[in-house]
Amino acid sequence: MRLYEEAASLYMHTGDNMLAIYASEKALRLAERLGEAAAASRAHGIFGRVFGRIGDSERARENLERSVELGRESDPAEAVRALLTLGYHLEVSEADYKGAGAAYQEALELAEQTGDLPSKVELHAALAQLAAYGGDWESVEREAEASGSLAEREGLTGKLCFPYMMRGMLRWREGNFDESAKGLRRAADLAEQVGRSEVAFQSLFWLAASLRQRGDHADADTELARALDLCERAGLVAQSVEAISARAVNLALAGRADAAGEAADEAERLADRLRYPVGKAASLEARGAVAADSDESSAALTEARAAWQALGRPLDAARCDYLRGRLLRDSNPKEAREALERAAAEAEAYGVHHLAELALKLLPA
Repeated sequence: MRLYEEAASLYMHTGDNMLAIYASEKALRLAERLGEAAAASRAHGIFGRVFGRIGDSERARENLERSVELGRESDPAEAVRALLTLGYHLEVSEADYKGAGAAYQEALELAEQTGDLPSKVELHAALAQLAAYGGDWESVEREAEASGSLAEREGLTGKLCFPYMMRGMLRWREGNFDESAKGLRRAADLAEQVGRSEVAFQSLFWLAASLRQRGDHADADTELARALDLCERAGLVAQSVEAISARAVNLALAGRADAAGEAADEAERLADRLRYPVGKAASLEARGAVAADSDESSAALTEARAAWQALGRPLDAARCDYLRGRLLRDSNPKEAREALERAAAEAEAYGVHHLAELALKLLPA
């Protein structure tokens, strides 16, 4: 049973989803026969993660919730692991940030009771990531500090990729792009070394955002290509939609219209097939950034802005306003001004002053 568990985990981390399902099925049947609730919980957890990666959210949630039930029946350590996995699925695959936060918070309380320090490092970082989506930078800083100080104090070297990533994001918010890029590269490299594909991806995604914001579009494209390669190797299907969409936007801003259009088309095809909420919003943004017709562009970016707002991600919505204002600047100065002023106001409200300054610099005369 243990061998099947280890094989399933190995297959999952190397992106071989079908073999991961096969090995998990074997482990689950043995666990059920032996009455091993903890082992059954772990098998359902792997099922859930794999189904989430291939876009089957219903089966993913079903297995992950069963994993949590079995974890609670067995012991707190298993419950922490299962809740962490469920929270990650809700965050990434379903954009259910409230549900993810509840799962992470319950897991953190259990980890504190049992003294599970490695899980505490990861859970504080997970809560920081959720806060970043909503632009709550005070919470990001608090949780990142809790994660980092604990990992450093206890010598949990392999877990340092979590606080490194969050600190890099905080430097992005401050407009310190050099330090942001340095921290995020460090996070991505360490995450890849210790086999944390999701953390490596998120670090590369934010690294590209920092590079793009300081005008290094070629370097940003390189990092997004690296993120996409990671998605392919690790089977991170849902995340690939966001990365391809970001690549389309970056290429459009760099003036590479043909390549940007190809990336946007690919993102749109994947988003339609996977029905992934964040991917859908990102692909709409990409479509708006590359559309040759100003009306089509404006409509897509307006729809993308509404989608990001509905997901509770105001800074992503502000970026759509910025892009819309930039694209309408010559054809419709009045609407461009309104969009850019709204982008600047939203960015200021959430303390991202460099984004506000970028929008205000483009205001039509």
